[in-house]
Amino acid sequence: MIDVEKLNSINKGIKTPSYVFDRSEFLNRAKETRGYLGEKIGICFSVKANPFLINPFFRAENAFDKFEVCSLGELHICIKNKLPVNKILYSGVNKRLEEVEFAYDSGVRLFTIESFNHLKYIEEIGKKNNDIIKVLLRISADTQFGMDEVDVIQIIKDRNSYSSIDIVGIHYFTGTQKRGYSVINREIEYLKGFCFKIHNEYGFEIRNVEYGTGLGVEYFRDQKSGAVALEEILPALLSLAEVTNLTIEMGRYFAANCGYYFTKVVDSKQNNGVNYAIVDGGMNHLHYDGQIRSMKIPFHTHIHINNKVNSEVKTEKWTICGSICSTEDVICRDVEYTNLLEGDILVFENSGAYSFMEAMSTFLSREMPQIWAYSFDDGLRLLRDFIFTEVFNCCEKIE
Repeated sequence: MIDVEKLNSINKGIKTPSYVFDRSEFLNRAKETRGYLGEKIGICFSVKANPFLINPFFRAENAFDKFEVCSLGELHICIKNKLPVNKILYSGVNKRLEEVEFAYDSGVRLFTIESFNHLKYIEEIGKKNNDIIKVLLRISADTQFGMDEVDVIQIIKDRNSYSSIDIVGIHYFTGTQKRGYSVINREIEYLKGFCFKIHNEYGFEIRNVEYGTGLGVEYFRDQKSGAVALEEILPALLSLAEVTNLTIEMGRYFAANCGYYFTKVVDSKQNNGVNYAIVDGGMNHLHYDGQIRSMKIPFHTHIHINNKVNSEVKTEKWTICGSICSTEDVICRDVEYTNLLEGDILVFENSGAYSFMEAMSTFLSREMPQIWAYSFDDGLRLLRDFIFTEVFNCCEKIE
């Protein structure tokens, strides 16, 4: 149940449009996950889901065993926020030699191998530093990520020829927002089978498995499909953890529910019998996976700002549109509100993962929202002020 009193309190301290990330909800999600998994299974937060959540304010350092970092930019953010580098798994495609070397020099000691080029780079860096570097071989799931299983097996067979690499395990991730639990359970069985196969045929122990479950998030009212409950795959995860040291890696699952997007109704009108409310945000700020031109209604809360006593209770259907000059900038359509007025606030929930990065932030050269951290104990803290994006869309400096 959404805490409207909390949202009202937050709204008094911010401007719109703004994203607000709630520390307690973020940490409670991690704590709840640990409660399900126990001590046998580690948890890894994918920083790409929301880099702001590794700010010291959120205390993520003690909540997770690892942090998956997929670019040099993300690594810089981690270093800036003093995240322990010994908890970083450096992953992802397009790892250049100098980039991997910078990560190593910064203290990162665990890398995924996505290609033979990556293998060559890390072997070279290990030899240069007279060190043996721990790696996870990433198995492809018919995508551009990782390597074909036969190549992974070949590297394992040739392991003694790599003097500066310690193959500690494998990495496996096939995508997010899985449609059903059976897909995840099949993947876990595959990983168990792979561990047994490598041990039996090549005498090599897969000591660690890093597995991205792909659990999703309920973004929309009446959402009927999707694997969103960890407990549904728990028996399979525990079974895999009997075979190897298992860490599950998730971003969206940990981050989404801690985020709120606040936007204000700035105009209202009726066109051809349809009630339209224009908000000061829009499609350039808010994006949910699976969102299709307002055909789905995201979970959100209406905050009444006009406290003037109104004896008439008026419930009407409204179409909520953003400030972008595009007919596609429709956030939701035909939604019933009671006494929706200009100046009221709409708070869109579950916007803590990807949404604020995947939206068309610089389109129409409007400002990017403020970003706030919130906790009941410490209140609000501004993490990023408005960014006026015309500077990104002009070849000359704008004063």
